[in-house]
Amino acid sequence: MSINRSNSVLQYDQSFVVNGYQLSGVDSVTLSYSVPLENSLVLGSSFGYNLNNPMQAEISINRNLLYADPLLNFTGDSSFSGSFSYNGQTYGFTSGFLTRYGVSCSVGDIPTVSCSITVYGKLEPSYQVLPFQTHPPLYIPSPRSILVSGNDTNTNRVKSFNYELNINRQAIFSLDSFKDVDEVVFLPPINISASVDFDAVNMTPDNYEAFLTGVANKSLDIKIKDRNSSNQLVNLVVPNIQEVSQELSATSESQLTITNNYIGYLE
Repeated sequence: MSINRSNSVLQYDQSFVVNGYQLSGVDSVTLSYSVPLENSLVLGSSFGYNLNNPMQAEISINRNLLYADPLLNFTGDSSFSGSFSYNGQTYGFTSGFLTRYGVSCSVGDIPTVSCSITVYGKLEPSYQVLPFQTHPPLYIPSPRSILVSGNDTNTNRVKSFNYELNINRQAIFSLDSFKDVDEVVFLPPINISASVDFDAVNMTPDNYEAFLTGVANKSLDIKIKDRNSSNQLVNLVVPNIQEVSQELSATSESQLTITNNYIGYLE
């Protein structure tokens, strides 16, 4: 029995291009938009709906970290274009802004990237961004090529980490803007949150009041390289770090683990 795939869209028939780069290692892409309508009641007319804010769209991307990520260049006030192509169709945007960027990894797994993009311009069918940038070389990291350093990590074994940037932006629009914003303003600082899981064999939890007196100019650095540690894929930094919580956990099936949660910011 044969299966007719003429009306299906397979994974290899789909691609996502951002700022001229066709992204590799993509696990999922979600594109959605919302229309902010309100019911307007006017004398002498029937019910109707009006826009009470400019329209905006949201894009979420999840993928494996296999190369130096070009999206990390857009944590500031620059915008970019992109499009999703499938089965000969395209759906794209002209003005997207990175609002969230996260990286996570655990021992034995390939690091993963999740990011959110807000589109204040057009998101429309038939708009296509063709790949014209040279794709960075692909590499597969290994546990030995991931280094977490700073804030007592050098003498303890790291089992996993999570890192996330949250980028604040404000859309500016005037009374006659109607559908489109006039300007999107970047609002520093960039807030950072991170957590690190340690094998607690050589570590004990801190005094829970230590954060009151332990404020110092510290940082946490996460470097991800290829298997040979000869090419650095990304360097994630948490400057102005402050530890905000700590957890000690144990089960009958796993080693003792201490989890530190941090916040920091980029000016």
